[in-house]
Amino acid sequence: MIWFVGAGCYHPDMLTIGAIKCLKMADCVLYDHLVNPEFLQYTSAECECICVGKRGYHPSFLQTDIEKLLVEKDKEYSNVVRLKGGDPFLFARGSEEMRYVLDHGCDCQYVPGISSAIGALGFAGIPVTQRYVSTGFVVHTLHTQDGKDPLDYTKIAQEKNTQIFFMGSHKIEQLVKNCLAHGMAADTPIALGSHLTYPHQKVLVSSLGKLLDQDLSAYTSPLLIVIGDVVKEQAYLENAARLPLFSKQVLFCSVDQTPWPIEDLTLRYGIYPTVRQVAEVKTIIEKKFSIEPYSTFVFVSRHAVEGFFENLKTHHLDVRDLYQKKIVAIGARTQEALHQRGLLCDRVFSHFRSFEEEWQDKSSVCMIKAKKNEYAYPSFSCYCVDEKVFAIPEVLWDAVAVTCSRSLEILKNKGLDLSTPIFCFAHKTLQKAKEWGFTNLHPTPSSKQELVEELIRFLGETS
Repeated sequence: MIWFVGAGCYHPDMLTIGAIKCLKMADCVLYDHLVNPEFLQYTSAECECICVGKRGYHPSFLQTDIEKLLVEKDKEYSNVVRLKGGDPFLFARGSEEMRYVLDHGCDCQYVPGISSAIGALGFAGIPVTQRYVSTGFVVHTLHTQDGKDPLDYTKIAQEKNTQIFFMGSHKIEQLVKNCLAHGMAADTPIALGSHLTYPHQKVLVSSLGKLLDQDLSAYTSPLLIVIGDVVKEQAYLENAARLPLFSKQVLFCSVDQTPWPIEDLTLRYGIYPTVRQVAEVKTIIEKKFSIEPYSTFVFVSRHAVEGFFENLKTHHLDVRDLYQKKIVAIGARTQEALHQRGLLCDRVFSHFRSFEEEWQDKSSVCMIKAKKNEYAYPSFSCYCVDEKVFAIPEVLWDAVAVTCSRSLEILKNKGLDLSTPIFCFAHKTLQKAKEWGFTNLHPTPSSKQELVEELIRFLGETS
């Protein structure tokens, strides 16, 4: 089955539920350049993702090659997703590709997406219809295969409803001069919208008679051109202007899949979050395992708890073998993980330094830890943290949030700017961050929720 899916606008919250369902079950995704690459996070690790987008004035996939590839992948996989920016049936060649695959014996379905002609313009403050102003709208393209201008400028000049023009970044002057030459009034409102719903979106509102007197070099593709009286509403209705932290880009990194509490960051604040699991926690099963020699077990993380109990299970032991042993947790989340396993802690310390300073009897202590970590006590390594293959956008981050020193170390090795505002848990991660030369540090207690709250407060104060 081939699913022709609309990815909507670039905006993270404009992807439909149907699109997410298709991406989650996809074995292969063929996506366009205008698709937000973060949408691929919904695919499985085994899914083959291929960029087949076409870009004006740049080397691109041929349309015939895309169609052949769709048929090939349909024979190879159960579910192939053709992911297109906006809606597949609005200037996206979705119907052409569907006809091709149907003619070649493939089954397919259409899943609509939010077109930028409505969603992106609305986000920028331009309603395509409005009572007493515009009772409808017309959508044009300024690009055709044969290179000829397809527009009837006499009709365009007489049209009273909103007119929207796609693919016109290199034809702004041509459009304006032709509209004026065919009788459209010089005071007719016109707007240019470049990269709408992106963090760096730009909107210019002007009139036909004055537009070409301005510097338009910053208004690049993807670009929408709008002509009509609805353009006058832009200053009042611009959505981004009411979002307190619009365009801020924040990277959230951790070594596990525990979700970050960031569901409303984009809708409520305008923040663009990027989430990466930068490493993977793996349990280590030791061949020899004995708890008898020790009176105190110090668990340094919840991953240590999980790895320890996996070893108990493998060696046919259980919680009863910890009878009369003292249990110490480093951090509240470690305590919680132990409690879920039926163990109450004798002591809980906020960080390892506190344990060293306050715990009196260290004669038979065993640290339950990660393989890489070293302590001046007997220890049992029951898990490791292996770096994953991942990519992050090359942007100047307004903030980065990490849950452990390993996450920050990986980002440092990937070239993260040392002046980037870093939000991390206090103590070990903070200490390591200072050692590595990070200069803009914001430590918080051990909670992802508190990290996010502190990050929002910081961005609000510095905006």
